[in-house]
Amino acid sequence: MGCCINTPYIYPDGGIYDGELKTGLPHGKGKIQWKNGDYFEGIFEDGKKNGKGIFKWNDSSYYDGEFQDEKFHGYGEYQWYGGRLFKGQWVEGRMEGQGVLIDDGKHYQGQFKNDKKEGLGEMTWSNGQKYIGEWKNGKQHGKGKLIDSNGNVTEGQWIKGKKQ
Repeated sequence: MGCCINTPYIYPDGGIYDGELKTGLPHGKGKIQWKNGDYFEGIFEDGKKNGKGIFKWNDSSYYDGEFQDEKFHGYGEYQWYGGRLFKGQWVEGRMEGQGVLIDDGKHYQGQFKNDKKEGLGEMTWSNGQKYIGEWKNGKQHGKGKLIDSNGNVTEGQWIKGKKQ
């Protein structure tokens, strides 16, 4: 493939790349390290993150998954500082498709669109309450059922998170 030598490459933002190069650009396996402690390790194509990789920030948050043209794309796991966790599909840097989101004692499993719960999904709260049904723009919206912590079921229509 006309590849590859291991020579440091300096990105305009100060990131120092160490890994395989092709025609002077990162290509193949490599790692970028920034002065603040952030780093990316994974696969590059023509200087861009493309393929499997892990990005770790100095605040302990990370993304471990697929990249396409520098963006989260495909299956990946993102853990934010503070504990919020998403495992699922990404499209051009956004949560999109099927996934699981765990945040502040809440567990959502279902569909996402443009970083928000949208489509069919199930949310369980730390007190045992559960909503199963339709979501839009991050809120219960459409047909669904709420099951309280005692097992009582309320079915009906929700609009913007409120039972009608």
